[in-house]
Amino acid sequence: MTAEQTPPDRRYAAFRHKPFLSYWAARFLATFATQIVSVAVGWQVYDLTRDPFDLGLVGIVQFLPSLLLVLVTGVVADRFGRRLIMALMVLLEAICALALLLLTLRGLSGPGLIFGVLAMFGIARAFFGPAAASLFANLVPPEDFGNAIAWNSS
Repeated sequence: MTAEQTPPDRRYAAFRHKPFLSYWAARFLATFATQIVSVAVGWQVYDLTRDPFDLGLVGIVQFLPSLLLVLVTGVVADRFGRRLIMALMVLLEAICALALLLLTLRGLSGPGLIFGVLAMFGIARAFFGPAAASLFANLVPPEDFGNAIAWNSS
């Protein structure tokens, strides 16, 4: 059945389940906030240093924890409460964003401090991803699982 042939009520089947709706909204907002922080910090670092290499480091410092912790984060997501992990990691991301704001407002935002905070931000993202990815399967019944996968990947 193509998208044109899918009944309208089935296109949004996963959203009939409140836990999935809450999960999807939280994940959307967390991803949106993460992108805002990444762009703002990239802009700030480039404004401070005028070095394209440092701008590249902004992305690397956020990505490297995911690469280095890939085996650990999956185990943690499987052994501990996924909702708790997600909540703690969103809290850590918020603390990092607040730290970046305070450093900037106080005029202490040197590249070294920014990269340190971004590393913590990257660690939070590294743990958030596997917990979020494995949680949504428990939020909808099997008949709506395919629809939930589609919405989760968009």
